This record gives sequence, structure tokens and C-alpha cells, in this order.
Amino acid sequence: MFFLTAAALIAQPVAAQEADTDADMAQEIAEDAARDLKDSRFYNKPGASRAEYNADWQSCRLIARGSQTPAGSVPIYDPAMYNPAISPLAAGIGSGIGAAIGAAIVEGQMRRANRKNCLLIKGWRLVDLPAAQAAKVAAMPDAERQSYFETVVGAQTVDGQITEMTSFTPVADDKLNMSGTLAGPPSLFLGKKVDPKAPLALADNEGALVIAFRRNDAGSAGRSGRVQIRRFDRENGDLFYQPRDWKKKGDRTTYGSEFVSKDKKSAYELQVVKLTPGWYVLQTDAVGAVLPNTTNCFGAPAFEVRAGEYAYLADASPFLGAKLATGGEHSGMGYARNFDEAKAAMAGFQPDAAARMVEARIENRATYSCAGQVMTRMDFPGVTEVVPAPVAKNMAGSAGS
Repeated sequence: MFFLTAAALIAQPVAAQEADTDADMAQEIAEDAARDLKDSRFYNKPGASRAEYNADWQSCRLIARGSQTPAGSVPIYDPAMYNPAISPLAAGIGSGIGAAIGAAIVEGQMRRANRKNCLLIKGWRLVDLPAAQAAKVAAMPDAERQSYFETVVGAQTVDGQITEMTSFTPVADDKLNMSGTLAGPPSLFLGKKVDPKAPLALADNEGALVIAFRRNDAGSAGRSGRVQIRRFDRENGDLFYQPRDWKKKGDRTTYGSEFVSKDKKSAYELQVVKLTPGWYVLQTDAVGAVLPNTTNCFGAPAFEVRAGEYAYLADASPFLGAKLATGGEHSGMGYARNFDEAKAAMAGFQPDAAARMVEARIENRATYSCAGQVMTRMDFPGVTEVVPAPVAKNMAGSAGS
């Protein structure tokens, strides 16, 4: 057995020890990142280096595992909070070995999918090589193959099928009608069995958010949808999480809410939800009977709700199998802002609320901890303002888990 003497330990400067550790970590990251550089497929960003690929791959790995936010900070897992960024296995969800194995498989698949999405969002392209070229790469000696990957990750042109993300705004098409004359009279939903003309009132420390489900063409007529929002910690670049003992403490803060369409036949279905004042993000949406399975954690529209105001966010059009002028079909939520129409429609039911309606200011690119869903990004159409970078604290400085 080999032992290091005290003198030997002292003889190695701390800086040298740190350099060795950094070199080992860089090597480990490079080996891990090589998993996605295969004979048949690889990632490419024109002009990028292998070192840049390794760094982005590691960052995306940590984000997909919940060990880092897209902004680069390390989430603080407070056991007193409901933080879904904690691994389902670590949180003890499921019971028995079979459930644990099943959860691990699903979680692993989701992490790989999110790592891929993250790299695409960061501007990398996934290239699938033709079979003949893949066979040539597979036949290369190890050194030649490594040299090939060192070059191809930053090559200006590549052969093969390319998968990339170049736009993050909801689809726009001449056949998708999200403005213009309403196809029918408006309606207002305030809650089950609530008279839409019963006067609304806001408490002293309360605001409201207004969204309209707009069905103005054949692609959206008769379609249902939902929009989910979450309370946003704008300073730290993450969500606010509800305390586990919120009932005991009497915490009435709004941490999340959703708008679910109730009348698919209505051409213009206004909805109002009362909220705690503050910033929120449009976390996800869905059309039809499908529940949301995505989260806009890599870039979401953020907006502010102020006390005493009815903040109009947008008209949401649930398209399902809608025909496109460019060919094909589209299913997904479309967004447009028609404030004057929304205010006029509200005035027919709630004139006092209409008088206090304002158009919410939207900022794109709000990021927060990714958890439990498919990670993506959504930019609200026509919005140029972006969320300021969060305060630099708890920044990631290690490889993590």
C-alpha cells in the first residue's frame, strides 16, 4: 500500500492542487460530452470550438438534472418549500423497487430530451449523418475520429439531416386569424355558477389577470385550451415556491394559477383570475384535452400584476389541426394582443373592472428552474423587452451531480 508523507502533501502548492482538479474535471466533462458525438450524429455550431461544445453540454446536463438554472445559478432546495426541481427519486415519490426503476427510466429519458432541447436552444444543431458517411466515421481509428469531431462541431457546412431551433415565437400564418372582427358575441367566465354580471371587487392587496380565449376561424372554433402561470422571482431568476406549511401560516400568496376554457362555443371567452400582486411567467399552455407537458423555463414571457388593477395579458387562440397557408396543419396556442376589444367586451359585463383594465407590460426571456417537464422557450410575439439578468448569487462553480 502506498502512503503520501506529510512532507509530500505540503510540497504540492494549493494552486497546483486546484489546477490538477480543474484539469481532471475538464477531462471528465469532455468524456461525458463525447456521448453525444457519435458515428451517426453529432452537434454542430458554425465557428464553435470543441471546448465550447463541452461547456454547453455540461451546462445543459446540469440544467436538465435540476442542479442549475438556465441563468447559471444553483437552485437552493429548501425542504420547507414545494420545489418540483428536486428529482422525483430524491423526493421519495413512488414506492418499491419497481416504481423506483420505472421512475429512473422515465427521468433519464426526460433528462436526455431536455439536454438536447437545451443545446438546440443555445444554438447548436443536431446533425444525423447519411448511412454511408456514418460508416466511414465508424471505420476511423480512434485518433482520427477524435480529430474529426474536433473539427466537425464548428464546421461551417455539414452534410446530413439537421435539427435546429431558430424561432421561439408561436406560429403565425395567414390562415390563423387572431384579430379582426369577432366571430360571435363575447362571454365572461368568473367561476362555476358565478353570474358574469355580479360586480367584481378586489381586496386591498389584490390584483387580477385577464385572458381571453379567442376563436375566430375554423382552426380554433370549438377548441378548448388552458394557460398556466407561475409566480416569478424576478430578482433571483427563479420561481417562488409555496411553503409546505402555508395553511398553518395562513399564507394566501398566489404561487400559480391557470385559465381553462369553459365554453368552447364562445367566439370570445374572457376570464378573470384574482392574484397576489407581483411578477408572473407564462409557464406553459395546451390545447384540446391534452394536459401541458412543457415548461418555458429556458425563456418565458414575464408580466406584472399590480394591486387594484385588471391586467390584460393576451388573447389566446387554441388551434387544433388548423390548416396553414404554407401547407400542413398546426396544433398549438396562438397569442395576440387586442386590448381595446378586450376592454370593450369586459365593459358589457363588468364596467367598473373595464375602467380599471390596463395592458400588462410583457418582458421575454424569463428563466427559472426546469423541473419535471419538457424544457423549452417561448417568446411572446412582438415583444422586444427582455427580463434583466438576475442578481449574481449562488452561481454554479462545479460540475454538480
